[in-house]
Amino acid sequence: MSRLLIVLSAFFCLLFGSNPSHGQSKVDSLISARESARHDTLRVSTDISLGKAFESVNFDSALFYFDRARATAQTMSHEYPQWEPKVLIARGNALTGSNQDDEAIAVFQEAVNMAKERQLKKEQSTAQFGLGYAYMSKSDFKMAILHFDSVVVRNERDGTGYSQADCLNFSGLCNFYIRKLDIASEKALAAIRYRREVGDTAYIHNPYMVYALVKYSQEDYETAKVYFKKVAHNARAVDDFRRVRLAYENLAHTLLSQDSADAAIENMTRAWEMSKQMKYEWGSVRYFNMVAEIEIDRGNYQLGHDYIERSLDYIVPTVAPQSKADIYLNLVWAKIKLADSVYAENSARQIALFSEALPLAEKSWKLASEVNSANVMLDAGEALATLYSNLNRYREAFEFSQKAKEISEEINDKARTEAIAEMTTAYETELVEAQNASLRDSQKAQAAELKQQHYLNYGMIIGLVLILLVAMIIYRSRLKLQRAKVEIEKSLSERELLLKEIHHRVKNNLQVISSLLELQSFGIEDEKALSTFMEGQNRVKAMALIHQKLYQNEDLGEIDFAEYAKQLSSDLANIYPTAGKVSTSIHTDSQVKFDIDTAVPLGLILNELISNSYKYAFEDREKGELQVSITSVGEGKHQLMVEDDGKGLSEGFDLERAKSLGLRLVNRLTEQLYGTVDYYGDHGAKFVINFEESIRRNPS
Repeated sequence: MSRLLIVLSAFFCLLFGSNPSHGQSKVDSLISARESARHDTLRVSTDISLGKAFESVNFDSALFYFDRARATAQTMSHEYPQWEPKVLIARGNALTGSNQDDEAIAVFQEAVNMAKERQLKKEQSTAQFGLGYAYMSKSDFKMAILHFDSVVVRNERDGTGYSQADCLNFSGLCNFYIRKLDIASEKALAAIRYRREVGDTAYIHNPYMVYALVKYSQEDYETAKVYFKKVAHNARAVDDFRRVRLAYENLAHTLLSQDSADAAIENMTRAWEMSKQMKYEWGSVRYFNMVAEIEIDRGNYQLGHDYIERSLDYIVPTVAPQSKADIYLNLVWAKIKLADSVYAENSARQIALFSEALPLAEKSWKLASEVNSANVMLDAGEALATLYSNLNRYREAFEFSQKAKEISEEINDKARTEAIAEMTTAYETELVEAQNASLRDSQKAQAAELKQQHYLNYGMIIGLVLILLVAMIIYRSRLKLQRAKVEIEKSLSERELLLKEIHHRVKNNLQVISSLLELQSFGIEDEKALSTFMEGQNRVKAMALIHQKLYQNEDLGEIDFAEYAKQLSSDLANIYPTAGKVSTSIHTDSQVKFDIDTAVPLGLILNELISNSYKYAFEDREKGELQVSITSVGEGKHQLMVEDDGKGLSEGFDLERAKSLGLRLVNRLTEQLYGTVDYYGDHGAKFVINFEESIRRNPS
């Protein structure tokens, strides 16, 4: 059972939660101000305020006022272009606050596009922050990080600070969710430094909280305690009592990790009292689970189990999936410990407890998988492996121990990886022993049947002996063939796993190189040098993507290049600012698959050509088209075409004399593929690469 049940979902209600005291007098005052307003800007502003006032009272009324505000803003968009994006931002915040995340994402995306088109930097950053927050609210943490970091980079480039502190803080929180602790720590510290530099320290407790969570996860409990106490102190100063409560809860778990149970209960009780005052049901869940954990540690397994069961009554539908899964898993482990301790001599009761725990563990795995919460999936995988093993279902136990091992390797949890590896070996051994026992029982049954037939057919004993001898010879031959087949299949499976591991490690190493290049680029101020670093990083990512596709495929020898091209173009579109106005399409006449010797150089060529189009082809265009096609021309030969309708190639362009490293790389890699390059620049840029598969280049 996890020592710390960090209620990360609690953060989701903290940013946009407004004061609920919107009395009728305030609404009446706003309506009166709207009726007497003499200018459209005042009317829009008042309607936005009315929409916010009705968010928690009558959501349909809130949407009515937001719609009216937008209609008015559209009439004056030429003179006051900033008001329409502001209305969309307010509407998006309201949708996020009512848990309508998908609708909020659509509204925020429209606001981002509109602000970008109208060159409104502040509104663009504010809308993109809201977009990241909506993704975080629906537990899509990677997309949330993408938008938060995009705002940070744009601020640093333009010398602005729109939503900078909040974007750094929530980027750190999302990285904490996906167990990238070093990055989470870096972002939280950057948010703290920024707030101190600009003198805006009123809500500095937000990044304090993220940094404290990271330190707890890294088992630096003393530092974690210092920052949880800072959170409680600073949050109380600005009446942010929800953060005060959360600080006490996390401080309690930190103390419990240091075996200070009494102090932990004292702080958790403080948090629980605040939860009851605030009508916060999840606070009761947290309290009962901590008390249960302490009782279990003291050996009171039944009492601890009962406390956790009691906490289930306080789980509300709006709780984040990974948080629900955590609580179910606590009950699962409580049942396992109860079976292994109190009912160690009662096998019937043990089986009953394991059977009760199994659907809870399966539900936890499903909930965690829906939001890709790696740490909760790891705990659920270990629980399922343990339960299936105790229920003598060794095949399922082995499968889930393998899944848990892969997840622990993915999040770089070395200690748990080694423990799970030992557990996996044990389950595999139990599986083999069970199969052997079944085989021995089968052999005994056959021998008994033959003996019975021998006595019943005494007069034909000689014939039966001969038949038995023949049967034994055939049986042994088949058994040898079966064993040989099993050994061959096992060897092939091990080789396949090894090859997958190699591709996985190569992909991870390339990602490390990409991250090092990104870190190195932070100190580069020269735009040309920075662009060179980014191009190098993109090439590394293009190769890493190939190895990722290989180890994810069932067929480790080849990858679907059309699928690879689509993901590569999508990844590159997220990097270059002009890509948002480009319509990119990938065409193939059939399923095109290549081995790694062809896929790597071809992937690098495609990376260079798509990057060039995104960077240069549409600089002065509001929109454009980019087409990529991969076709087979027969006899192991293929054609790659990359074509855009941009400004085309410069007059007198010669690929062999090009100064660009990327285009020289295209030429060199085409030669490596025994291919040719044709290019045209009259109506946009068009590159045609004809090449051969590796089996034709290396027929031996």
